[in-house]
Amino acid sequence: MIGYYFHNMDVRSTRAHTCQILNTVISIDSELSMHMVLPKYRGKIDFDVVKDNHDLPEVPKLIFLHNFGIQKSGIVAFTLFNIPAILFLLQKKINGEVDFLYFRTSYFIPTAILARILRIPLFYETHRRPISRSEKFRDHLMSTLATGIIVISSYMREHYLSYKEEILVAHDAVSLKRFASTVNREEARKSLGLAPDEKICVYAGTVNKLKGIEYVIVAARILPEVHFLLVGSVSPEFAITNLPVNVKLLGRVGQKDLPQILRAADVLLLPHPRGEYSQSPMKLFEYMASGIPIVASRLPSISEVLNDENAVLVEAESGEALANGIGMVLGDAHHSQAIARKAYNDVQNYTWEKRGIAIAEFIRKTTSYTIK
Repeated sequence: MIGYYFHNMDVRSTRAHTCQILNTVISIDSELSMHMVLPKYRGKIDFDVVKDNHDLPEVPKLIFLHNFGIQKSGIVAFTLFNIPAILFLLQKKINGEVDFLYFRTSYFIPTAILARILRIPLFYETHRRPISRSEKFRDHLMSTLATGIIVISSYMREHYLSYKEEILVAHDAVSLKRFASTVNREEARKSLGLAPDEKICVYAGTVNKLKGIEYVIVAARILPEVHFLLVGSVSPEFAITNLPVNVKLLGRVGQKDLPQILRAADVLLLPHPRGEYSQSPMKLFEYMASGIPIVASRLPSISEVLNDENAVLVEAESGEALANGIGMVLGDAHHSQAIARKAYNDVQNYTWEKRGIAIAEFIRKTTSYTIK
């Protein structure tokens, strides 16, 4: 079988979003032939750098199409990219070189409509429930057109049951090799210029309210003896905020540098608030693979992976609860080591390889009894 994964991203990006997509394409390609179709942006692509940025086992099979000279992704670029995508799809259909399509955005509705007309199975992966009116409309159309839907939690599956039975829950994953460093906490701290005896909490991800950072700030004020390192791009609301002296913004770092920062921590934080943005994030699995104790919000999607045996789960949207959870980890070394070890053992089931096998099997099974 030959499939094409359509997206509008720039593979030179170091975002976790890019890492997730590239690893998904590679993992599926190990089971089914999968090509990635992208716009051609200006500038040379150093594929060795792309591979190194995301610790990829290989570079995916990439196909670049001209998109009217647009040099930056966005709504206009997404929408217009349907035109070269449609022309590409028609050519592949005429040549008998396409068996299925794969999308992770609802902006490809025109291409999806053509695929349906041409009786080409298409698969739609989505990571959260739609929120805005326009997003709900696009998501509804894409879900209706899809041969199969891939979601990242059982919590999300409930939302899509009304469309069809062909739904696969495939949680995000992690490259275990990327976190297989022999560097211990003391060595990691030394390389980062951190004191060996400090109590350090680390949050990795976008620093904004949608990720619950205000509750981290509250916890930091309650625990002035603990240092809080926030790793990731910073939204303006926190860039200009008068933060406690024990909170430090590290800004965005490369994916390849993240494992060492996580290993330097005593506690890893996942303070997500309630809401549709609080789904199962990729960093959850990176946290688990790091071997460091996790304090996370007790949310339905997160609780599908984390539980009281492999993490400390606390009430969401409460800085006091977050601080209490941190105190539990710092105050009980034996329990902290036990939950970190359990999380590391559990994450062995959430690798990109296993995710790719599950999705490929879902594609084979679904295409065998749908569009003929």
